This record gives sequence, structure tokens and C-alpha cells, in this order.
Amino acid sequence: MKVDTLAHVKNQLSRVLDALGGEPLFITRNGKVVAVMQAISDDRIEDYMLRNSRRFWSLIESRRRQVEKGAVIPFDPESYRKGHAAVTERAIAREKRSRYKRKKQNEKT
Repeated sequence: MKVDTLAHVKNQLSRVLDALGGEPLFITRNGKVVAVMQAISDDRIEDYMLRNSRRFWSLIESRRRQVEKGAVIPFDPESYRKGHAAVTERAIAREKRSRYKRKKQNEKT
């Protein structure tokens, strides 16, 4: 366990970051821990953000309660494929209508 003072971390931030490695650094002010600093790689940022997101975990707990009550429809791959196909067909139709409207507007000008 690494421990350092806030004043030292503030004055030597670049060096402190280089020395972090994989171990957390506990930062103290007036002898009491006030923060923890830990190095993180780009591929771990999303995991870190989700693990520490109150909103995400609130959503997970809400869904768990719904499952316990039987209020959630179980996943059915076939229904998903049908639904996805319907969404795709609607998107294609919407794009065709948009193109048609743009064409008509261009003809008027």
C-alpha cells in the first residue's frame, strides 16, 4: 500500500503518475486519507465507469426486482430477429420517403 501527502502529489504529479504502476496510492491531508489514485489503461475505462456508476447499478437493481416479480419478458432470439428486421424495414422505408421528399423539393426550385 502506497501513501503520500496531498502536497507532494500536487507538486510532483507527473512523477507520481509515472510511479503508480498497478498499485493504488492513498493520498492524505493532515494525516487522514482523502483520496485514492490508481493508474488505468484505455481498455479498462468503461469497466471502471460502470463499476462506479450509481445510475447503472440502480438500473440493474430495478431490473433484478422486475425479474423476481416475473414482470420481465425473457429474451427470445427469434422475436429479437423479427423485431430487428421490422425496425430495419421501417428505417429503409423512412429513408426512401426522405429521399422522395428531397427530390420533390429540388424539382420545385
